[in-house]
Amino acid sequence: MVRRKPDDDDGFVVADMSALRGEVDDLPRSARDVSDELQDSQERLMVVLGTLRAALSLWMVFVVVIGLVIALMVMAWT
Repeated sequence: MVRRKPDDDDGFVVADMSALRGEVDDLPRSARDVSDELQDSQERLMVVLGTLRAALSLWMVFVVVIGLVIALMVMAWT
């Protein structure tokens, strides 16, 4: 199957990102590979629980703010 160029593409380059391609590959393998950092299952569990706690607390803030906005709207229109 031949891949066609989109009709609306004029070939204009807004930001040339070709200079950034090699930066990740230039890092030593030890800097990219983090799989050996969490060897213990207890460490992995603590990371997962910490991430879960951060996500839940962020959602709690969203729920409280949205609840306050709804309460203020109800008070303003009644």
